[in-house]
Amino acid sequence: MAGIAPERLAEQWIPGDPELRSLDRFPDFLAARRSLLANVLNELLGLPRYDAQATHRDTDELPADEELIVEDPTAPTLVGAKVQELRTKHGVEIHAVYEGQRVDAYYDPASRVVRIPSGPGQGEYETPSGAAVALVHDLNPHVNPNRNGWTFWTVTATGRLLQSIR
Repeated sequence: MAGIAPERLAEQWIPGDPELRSLDRFPDFLAARRSLLANVLNELLGLPRYDAQATHRDTDELPADEELIVEDPTAPTLVGAKVQELRTKHGVEIHAVYEGQRVDAYYDPASRVVRIPSGPGQGEYETPSGAAVALVHDLNPHVNPNRNGWTFWTVTATGRLLQSIR
């Protein structure tokens, strides 16, 4: 980068401090560039300036288990007549298509448990999001697997998102 004009680097939101451009300072370079990019975007969107002092996790860093997707366990469950009509012997049939592969599962509206009986992600999960994360991780382990299960899964009988019977 030493041979590139400073104004050209600034056009690409490359930090102006040349000392940040060494391999041992790469994390600092990323933090400075993140701040530059966030501030220009926040300005365009009319949002407050980015606080570089706050802790921000890199997007490809996996969160702790309890931070994956927070779902309110006290939210009312819908086990009304319409949802009951969708139930089979194993629960409400749901499915997801990810990476071109369809995976079938069952959702229990009373407990909110999702069970994937076979294939990728096979297992029983306390939440739809937990099941979605497991499935994404199995099918594509190189991406951040976080997914909102309510919008990831589809109710097979209706073709609508799982959130439609939440």
